[in-house]
Amino acid sequence: MALPLIGFLLLAYGNVRGDLRGRIRGTIRDLKGKPAPGLLVRLTSPNLGVVHVTDTDGKGIYGFDDLPAGTYDLEVTGSGYQHQVKKGIVVQPPFRNIVDFSLPPGPISSNEPSTPVVYQPIAAESVLREVLGTITDKDRRPIPDALISLVNPTTGVSFRTRSSREGKSKIEGVPVGAYRLVISSPGYVTMELRRVEVTQESGLVLNLSLVEYPLHFDGRPEDFVPAEQPVPPRYRPPGS
Repeated sequence: MALPLIGFLLLAYGNVRGDLRGRIRGTIRDLKGKPAPGLLVRLTSPNLGVVHVTDTDGKGIYGFDDLPAGTYDLEVTGSGYQHQVKKGIVVQPPFRNIVDFSLPPGPISSNEPSTPVVYQPIAAESVLREVLGTITDKDRRPIPDALISLVNPTTGVSFRTRSSREGKSKIEGVPVGAYRLVISSPGYVTMELRRVEVTQESGLVLNLSLVEYPLHFDGRPEDFVPAEQPVPPRYRPPGS
């Protein structure tokens, strides 16, 4: 009787461990130790094909929960600070990762020079994958009817969809490659990610948290919207 019981306990333990999730949290400060609020924090895992985006709160704290085991890269950007990246962060549930940043001052502008995106499509038939998304606000409430736009800057191929009442979105038949992603919704700051990758292994999963417009803003809402990128001059629509 002891052996079946031990086997059952081991199986149950394995199932529990399989459901465990990890998390990454940290605080972002300037060189004087003061918290840096309102910075964009981007968490990516090339192997898992996952992108998470959030921002620091008033105390400079950010957090990503419910993460599967894997290796992640963290990227921090924001006006007035130098762009910083930390790569190879290993998440091993149920342990918590603490990753803090100390940012030197940088240009007071969000128009950082972009690295040219170079993507060579596969010579054979294009591999198509799904792009799944969850769009929420800072309190994790779903944002319905948010516009999600994917554009391949090399080929000019684009996709658009809107989030459901539950904040969910799904785009099918997306060729593997690098894309520019723009998410917009009335009342929220438009988010632009200049490079996201749809991988052959797992496509792309987006978990994005949009920030509401500041209560006191002297500029125009249009100032938050990124400039449109022109279609490459040599681009020809498929079949032309």
